[in-house]
Amino acid sequence: MYRACSHQWLDGQYQLRRGEMPAITRLGDADTGHDACPPTSLVSASSNVFINGIGAGRVGDSYAPHSCPAHSAHSGVIASGSSTVFINSSPAGRVGDPVSCGGSIAAGSGNVFVGG
Repeated sequence: MYRACSHQWLDGQYQLRRGEMPAITRLGDADTGHDACPPTSLVSASSNVFINGIGAGRVGDSYAPHSCPAHSAHSGVIASGSSTVFINSSPAGRVGDPVSCGGSIAAGSGNVFVGG
């Protein structure tokens, strides 16, 4: 099973340990950032499904707009997620899942984990 602390930073992304389930991401949780862009926080999430009292992150939910020397201002979304757990008909976003502008989801619940 994945634990929130059971990932490691490797080659610019968080890598999950084999055989464990990743933590689900929530409103306000960070991504890894990408290129020279710093990490940003999830700014949209489910308004009626909550993880630890915080809106659950799903495929298509947005991260805060950001810019850096390598890129003009842009915003990423959760690009893919669980193939077995859906929130409001969208796959659940988990630590390690990709963000559309680069990087991946870096933070999630400390006690709710999602497979698939």
